[in-house]
Amino acid sequence: MRTKIDTDSFGFLFNDIARITRSVFAREIEAGQLTVTAAEARVLAHMARCGPTRQHLLAESLGMTPMSLTGFLDRLEADGLIAREADPKDRRAKIVTLTPKANGTLSQIAQAGERTEQAISSGLCPDDWAAFVETARKLRANIDGPRVAAANTEDAL
Repeated sequence: MRTKIDTDSFGFLFNDIARITRSVFAREIEAGQLTVTAAEARVLAHMARCGPTRQHLLAESLGMTPMSLTGFLDRLEADGLIAREADPKDRRAKIVTLTPKANGTLSQIAQAGERTEQAISSGLCPDDWAAFVETARKLRANIDGPRVAAANTEDAL
């Protein structure tokens, strides 16, 4: 049983890696002179991954409150990158979708993401990086599986 805080424990390591990676990504977004901020790029990337989805589920997948997400979506909608429509199953809920105009921005985001990945994986051999990514995917599935299943059930309603 631990009696002292281990700053190299799993929780600290992953939090540090995530924080530093977001910082590197923000620098890459800025260096690429994108028309979106790093935070808006994260929103668009999650939307590309999720497809059309309810606004509150997108906020949950990003780890932010629906109110915080609204400001990002307002700007992205004003720029013509996303659209919001009433959910036909529940008119109080909003479905957010990417517009065709977002494709160019998503391509630039993907390039910034690739540069970020290259920066954070430098010094690792390809096999070590591949093993790390595969392990991280398994950990995500272990941790996030129940939430995803609940969200899919809610979305099907």
